[in-house]
Amino acid sequence: MNVFSPAWFLHLWRGIWTLSSDILHREGWREGLRATPAEQELMRRLAHRDPDAAAELVRGYADAVYRFIYHQVGGVAEDAEDLTQETFLAALQGAHRFRGDSRLRTWLFRIAAHKIADHWRSRRRRPPEVPLEAWHPATSTDTSPPAFLEETEIRERVRAALLRLPPHYRTALVLRYVEEMPVAEIAQVMERSPKSVESILLRAKAVFTQTFQEMDES
Repeated sequence: MNVFSPAWFLHLWRGIWTLSSDILHREGWREGLRATPAEQELMRRLAHRDPDAAAELVRGYADAVYRFIYHQVGGVAEDAEDLTQETFLAALQGAHRFRGDSRLRTWLFRIAAHKIADHWRSRRRRPPEVPLEAWHPATSTDTSPPAFLEETEIRERVRAALLRLPPHYRTALVLRYVEEMPVAEIAQVMERSPKSVESILLRAKAVFTQTFQEMDES
C-alpha cells in the first residue's frame, strides 16, 4: 500500500486518534515563530516519504488541529474529523513545500484554515444560523438544574455565538483564546500583519460579546 495514499492515512488516523495531553504541551510547543530543528528534521523525513515521520506528525498535532477545526464548524464532530484528515493528508503530500519560516503547528493551522474555508464554500454552504430560542429550554418547575447542564448550555451558546461571527473573527478568537497563540503567530496562520490581527481581535471580542448577550437576553 502506498503509505501516502488516503487509504493508508485513514488507517493511521483510526489507529492513533487518542492522544495524551503531554504530547501537545511538550517543550518548545509555544516558543518562537520559526520551525525548531526537530520540526525541520521531521518535515525533511516526511518529504522523503518516511512513514514513521507521518505517524509522528499525526500523533503530535492531530488533537490541536481537530480542536481548532471543531470550533470553526459548529462543533459537528464528523465534519471536524473529515477536515482534520484532509488537513493532514494535504500536509503529508505537501511536506516538500515546508520552508521552516513558521512553527510546524502554524503551518498546519494555515492549511486547516483553508480547508475550513473550502468546507463552507463547497455546496455553497454557510455556517448554520442557530435560532436563539434553541438555547432556552422549555419552562420547568425545577429552577435548579444540575451544574453540568448549565455548563453544557453555556458551551453550546458560545458555539452558537461563534458561528454567527464572520469567519475571520471566529478564526482569530479560536486561535487566541482556545489555542492561546500569540498575535504574531496568529498573523502567520491568517496571513495578515500583527497590527491587522490586533484590530480583528478587538472587533471580534466586541461583536462576540454583543452577540452572546443578545442570545442571553432574548
